[in-house]
Amino acid sequence: MVGKKSVMNRSSDGPFVVRLSRGVARATLALWPLLLTLAISTPAMAADGVVPAIDETERPVNVLLLFAAPRLTPAQIVIDEAFRSTLTSRLSAPVYFYTEYLDLTLFQGDEPRPELRALLEQKYRDVKLDLVVAMASRALRFAVQNRADLFTGAPVVFAAVDRAALGEFALDDDVIGIWMNVDWAGTLDAALRLQPDTHRVVVISGTSATDQVWQAAAKRQLETDRYRGRVGIDYLTDLSVDQVLKRVATFSKGTIVLFGGFSRDATSQNVLGTEVVRRVAASSRVPVYGSSETYIGGGIVGGHVVSFQAQGVRAAELAARVLSGDRPGPADAASNLYVFDWRQLRRWGFDERRLPTGSEVRFREPSPWELHKWPVLGGVAVVALQAVLIVGLLVNRRQRRRAQRALAERLRFERLVSQVSAAFIALPAREVSGRIEKALAHIVEQLDLDRAVLAELDDRREDLIEVTYSWTRDGVGSIAGPVEKKAFPWVASRLQAGHVVAAARLDDLPDSAETDRRSLVALGTRSFVAVPLIIEGVVGGALSFSSIRVEREWPDELAQRLRLLAEIFANALARRRAALAARESEDRFRLLADTAPLMIWMSEPDGRRTYFNRRWLDMTGRRSGEDLADGWIDSVNPDDRKAAHEAYHQAVAERRTFTIDYRLRRRDGEDRWILDHGVPRVGEDGAFVGYVGSVIDITALNTALQAVLESNALRSAIFGSLYGQVAAIDRDGVIIAVNHSWTRFAEEGADPARGLAAGANCLAVWRQAAAAGDVDAFRAHEAVMAILNGKKEDARLEYACRSQTGERWFEMAVEPFRRPEGGAVISYIDITRRRHAEEEARRQREELAHAQRVTTLGELSASLAHEINQPLAAIVTNAQAAIRLLERQGVTHTDVSEALTDVAADARRASSIIQRLRALSRKEHAPQAGLDLNELIDDVVSLLRHDFQRKQIIVLRVFDPVVPKVAGDPVQLQQVILNLLVNASEAIAHSDGGRREVAIATAHRTPGLVEIAVRDTGIGVKEPELGRMFERFVSTKPGGLGMGLAISRSIVEAHGGRIRAIANPDRGLTLHVELPCDKTIAPRNGSPAH
Repeated sequence: MVGKKSVMNRSSDGPFVVRLSRGVARATLALWPLLLTLAISTPAMAADGVVPAIDETERPVNVLLLFAAPRLTPAQIVIDEAFRSTLTSRLSAPVYFYTEYLDLTLFQGDEPRPELRALLEQKYRDVKLDLVVAMASRALRFAVQNRADLFTGAPVVFAAVDRAALGEFALDDDVIGIWMNVDWAGTLDAALRLQPDTHRVVVISGTSATDQVWQAAAKRQLETDRYRGRVGIDYLTDLSVDQVLKRVATFSKGTIVLFGGFSRDATSQNVLGTEVVRRVAASSRVPVYGSSETYIGGGIVGGHVVSFQAQGVRAAELAARVLSGDRPGPADAASNLYVFDWRQLRRWGFDERRLPTGSEVRFREPSPWELHKWPVLGGVAVVALQAVLIVGLLVNRRQRRRAQRALAERLRFERLVSQVSAAFIALPAREVSGRIEKALAHIVEQLDLDRAVLAELDDRREDLIEVTYSWTRDGVGSIAGPVEKKAFPWVASRLQAGHVVAAARLDDLPDSAETDRRSLVALGTRSFVAVPLIIEGVVGGALSFSSIRVEREWPDELAQRLRLLAEIFANALARRRAALAARESEDRFRLLADTAPLMIWMSEPDGRRTYFNRRWLDMTGRRSGEDLADGWIDSVNPDDRKAAHEAYHQAVAERRTFTIDYRLRRRDGEDRWILDHGVPRVGEDGAFVGYVGSVIDITALNTALQAVLESNALRSAIFGSLYGQVAAIDRDGVIIAVNHSWTRFAEEGADPARGLAAGANCLAVWRQAAAAGDVDAFRAHEAVMAILNGKKEDARLEYACRSQTGERWFEMAVEPFRRPEGGAVISYIDITRRRHAEEEARRQREELAHAQRVTTLGELSASLAHEINQPLAAIVTNAQAAIRLLERQGVTHTDVSEALTDVAADARRASSIIQRLRALSRKEHAPQAGLDLNELIDDVVSLLRHDFQRKQIIVLRVFDPVVPKVAGDPVQLQQVILNLLVNASEAIAHSDGGRREVAIATAHRTPGLVEIAVRDTGIGVKEPELGRMFERFVSTKPGGLGMGLAISRSIVEAHGGRIRAIANPDRGLTLHVELPCDKTIAPRNGSPAH
């Protein structure tokens, strides 16, 4: 549909309107004679009101514009018009614009109230959006966060977004747009070119989220080495507008002002940045520069400004590509412009030649020819087109008159808004109510209405709405007091949803508003409009205007204007509520102060105290008036009075927080030590307004502190006198205390941590030593860590070290440091004497074991003689047989060989018996690995075979063929087996008949352990004697020494095992020996056999 374009716009709260951009309007005025000629040439079309038709076959393009700020801000107007005009010129299809002003400045954070989100969801539920355009960063956040719910499937294009304002906020791949670059450095460079003698730069910004983003960008760009040392940079923020004006009026030569974003001041008052910059430029004694194109013409010199016109055009071009199905690349940034005000350059005497290359100078006064060129040309054109102009004037006179009336009406309303707004600026909260009534009267008179009502929601009654202010003409009934919501259910629901409700005639109301219609008729209302009051982000009431005499229309433009009035009243009500809350807060503070468990005071900025709570007065026994100003110092002890007074007033002069202690005389005359703590107070505007302080009685605390100090001294003395070297460490291993013996110890042994002073980290020292191969340091580190981590209640380890006097043994004990902060207590005790005694006891046990073995050999001499005689007799017999065989003739060599083989075997048997006998009688032993217990038992049983035969005892061997190997001393293990078998045979010898059997078995039942069990059928042991039979010199045999089993237990425990005795159910005793397996040998596979 080439050449046929339609621009349809829809605001957030009105019907469709046709809107022409400012550029189109200017072009129309310039070409109006030609247009007028065309209009005359087509009288039929003009007369009938025929306009080119829109091609309805092509679906309109639905575009939603999201603005973060309220409407009518200059930057917003510029970017809005640039975007609309550019997009409609790029597309052939009609464009349907939806516009939403989110007013996100009214919300905390970036998310608006759920009611607003629900409203948008309801409005666009049935609308197929082709594109969502977000203007500013907060609108972009809202669009991206809610696109899945509100704008499903619609691509997002953004403009005027500062990349830094998004922070870590991530954008989807199909979210593209134009970044906005606030070039503070470029503006400052241009300013320094014009004012090279500048030594100070002052940056002014507001307190809103957007203002803070601009200020953060200024700090990033200006606080660099590029400017450091050249100019000093200060920031004016958190100030009201009036405070800013006062400050800029004091700046001296050599200072320049950079004006940033300013949409809210420190009093939370929303303002227009263009208006504030105009006032700042008028009050400043030094040049003012800015970074926004909208500030040009408001009094600033200029700068490297953000062009919102370019932002809108670039964003529209990008949007046209997206709507055409193109996939543009990543977001790009629009270029800034160097723009300056010619009038300000003249005012401050700046040379234009110093401006950056490509700078644009605006508001330049034209030369006479430039000033009168068009009138001259226009005069010539008038002569040529005089006839056409006369006809055109006649045709358009009616239209002009209508436009003039509309313009006059608009100007009148704007003056009304200005008057009402000015009436509430800087108005004390106590006068708000009276001013609201006067404003309502003024509005009714200006708009020729009959009744104005301002109603507020009652927080205590959800079913009521309170009419707090109203004004009516004479003869018209007034409305006051509470009104039930059920009388106006439809109107109340629409207002609660944030909609403007208007009815030119009551019959225009829908059927669902029948109850509302009857209530309005009862009030005499013929026509009305109601606007919601948004107070602190929520609907807090409504502003309603009614016509009683006649019915009247409520155009959308008037409804939007009434919204401005509603915002003014809402802000006034919010201020009044805040003031009431402040008074209530002060009353609560005084009540809280009088009931608080401490003394409280307040003072003026000069330090004169203006308030004391009840507890102070009860403490001093004085009346409230006596202690005001500096009267309180009279209650201070005379010896402390001067120092307390000077310290107090010095802190007040410096406006800093202070804490002083002095003695205060109680009402009974006793002096009490008190702690006086004061902090500065600031008002809502950030100004210093005095001090507030608290006073507590610390007399008891001082007494307790003295007791604690004495207790600490006593504990230190006890700690220092502890036996051994003792140190306490914290959870990180840092030594926090040591006793005197630890301090004197410096060069004993190899432990690197001993002898360290307090403050050293013993864990770090141990880790370093362990890394160098010190095993004892590794053991010490692990022991302490087990205590610190709570894995053990205590840990002990022993180790030897070399000293100047020889080898010495120490025991290291670690226990928890039982305190809230945790830690451990480490102590070292010299155990050299104990270790020597233990070594001597071990040596004596070995001597005794050797003596027992020798004794046992004596007892077994007969058996050994028999064992040796048997192989010797066999040797003799075989030797004689071999001789006879050799003497015979015809004997084969095979028979001789067999006889000689038997001789050699019997000789080896006799040699083996003798070797085992010698090994058993030796004292020295050598531990071995991979010992086979079955073989050791066989060797011992072979030694005792003759003794068992003589005593008629049957020996049963039940071996596990795959029993794991063990590590140890084979001689000592054979001695244990020998002792157990000899004790078993003696127990059977003293029995009174029955079976005479000894069973010895090996098994591997428990992982990592090998078990030997010796079971006999002897006399057994009584149950009470089982626990003592392994003690020294305890024996159940007549004439026994009680050393065999004690020595056996020592040998088994030295090998890491244990020995125990169990009484058999029938008769006799079973002795169990458990030994650890040799871990250096892999286990063999197989199953046990008996």
